[in-house]
Amino acid sequence: MSIYEYKIGTTSGGMTNIESLTVLIPNMRSFFKPYSEVVTLGDGSQFGRGFPQVDWTWNLLTREQRDQLRTFCTGASATVYISTRTNDSADTYKNYQAIMFWPLEEERFARKRMDFTLQFRQLVEFA
Repeated sequence: MSIYEYKIGTTSGGMTNIESLTVLIPNMRSFFKPYSEVVTLGDGSQFGRGFPQVDWTWNLLTREQRDQLRTFCTGASATVYISTRTNDSADTYKNYQAIMFWPLEEERFARKRMDFTLQFRQLVEFA
């Protein structure tokens, strides 16, 4: 049984829990932002605008785990479907269509990747 509900897929109906992928992916830290940017208005208040975004970060991945994630984004970016935690008080998971960005640089140590982060931008919620 899965501990978390993080999912990824290339179709909205084909998302798989990351704990159930062919190569087991360890759970990550996720950093959800409800807006792309926050603008300070003339009265000093702030206004959030733009699409939500989230980063999934692992301290360490094996080459096989990294390669499993690479199947979802074979180029610099790809449209994917994810289920990820939000910042609400219940830490609920929501489903999004997103653009996944592969890191331009990867820190390698032996056959492992260190501090590995996948970025998901332009999140659009779906049911």
